[in-house]
Amino acid sequence: MKEENKQIVFTGALSLADTYKSTRYQLIIRRKYPMIYISTMTFSMSFLLYYAFKDESTSQQMAIILTAATVTIGLIGGITVLYFLIKKRTETFYKLDPVVSKEAKYSANDLGIKIEMISEVARWYEWKEILNSYEFNDMFLIYVNSISVIYIPKSFFETQEDINEFSTFLSQKTKKIDK
Repeated sequence: MKEENKQIVFTGALSLADTYKSTRYQLIIRRKYPMIYISTMTFSMSFLLYYAFKDESTSQQMAIILTAATVTIGLIGGITVLYFLIKKRTETFYKLDPVVSKEAKYSANDLGIKIEMISEVARWYEWKEILNSYEFNDMFLIYVNSISVIYIPKSFFETQEDINEFSTFLSQKTKKIDK
């Protein structure tokens, strides 16, 4: 006997904290590209700084120490600035898009996922249209395309069983799910 078309319904509104988490998770998903860039730049700058510090009056050991200190300070400063820029950008986008913070009703079934907001047009995504999905401890990220992402915090679900069923939907219906 074939199982009936199961439907999971859940509601919620994204908070600014949820948006910060989703941005962090997106960076985790795409972390290999920035790491390659940072590694290449660090190596290049180390090479250039070493030869800039190394001259007749500076020993090799002192040139290495100055290079390491300069690169370390640069990395710490750069990462700190990047953190605050990303946080500020996320906050700005959250405030600019009033739809993000509205409460929405989500429905997922064998055909796809539907998102309905009060006084907004409902959005319907068939499973075959979804690029891939990711599950984290407290949130699902569903990529509709390379730019558009659906953020679904697990707090939107009423029970753990609903979370498990939705996770099963994603693993069965989307091309990829990473936990």
